[in-house]
Amino acid sequence: MYTVRPEVPEATVHEMEDAFLRCGRYIPELLHCAVGNNLSSAPIDVVWEHAYESPAAYQRYMVHPYHANILDRYLLGDCPENIIMRNELGDAGLVGYVCDEPVYLMTGGVRRLVLLGVKRDAPAETVRRLEDELRAAPSHASQLTLSVVGANTMGSAWFDGVTPITPPSTWTHCWEQGFATVADLDAYRDGDSPLAEVERSAWDGFMGGIVERAVDVYYRIRPGD
Repeated sequence: MYTVRPEVPEATVHEMEDAFLRCGRYIPELLHCAVGNNLSSAPIDVVWEHAYESPAAYQRYMVHPYHANILDRYLLGDCPENIIMRNELGDAGLVGYVCDEPVYLMTGGVRRLVLLGVKRDAPAETVRRLEDELRAAPSHASQLTLSVVGANTMGSAWFDGVTPITPPSTWTHCWEQGFATVADLDAYRDGDSPLAEVERSAWDGFMGGIVERAVDVYYRIRPGD
């Protein structure tokens, strides 16, 4: 997730988004790809979704010539063409989780990503119960077309084979929700499902106060090539 410097022309932002969407043509490690423009109040402008078979595949993607010669022009701080700036969400820029199948896949509609900071010392059984509650959200709210949750195993790190080489992320979990329209998202958030009520209370006291912080971003899906 990227925050664009305010002086950057809109056309340049579109060029970067198009470069993201073309990645699949050139980088075989990229399994799925989509771009979205943030519609929420979070300090994010562009979201780029992508998936890989393994951390090793992610490493190969990072050093691919297309990444080095095209993407890094927009993304690297020491590049004269850089258009990205830091924001107060810290290490929310790069998050991800492991799944056996592409359960996250959406070819259209609205994605809402909720990042959660769960207490590091929370009992494992309570964390599993939280994850089960989030996955079951569509059974209580018909507006949801998708509800996937995973521990954030990516953080803001490069991988050295399997494990991140930087400290754990502030955000422990990724909760991805899917909706057909923004109106459906609004109806869920204003609705009477248990989790919608929990979110409106800012997770206060839920499961013993296991969730310490949360932030959300939502956007319309634009699939890549």
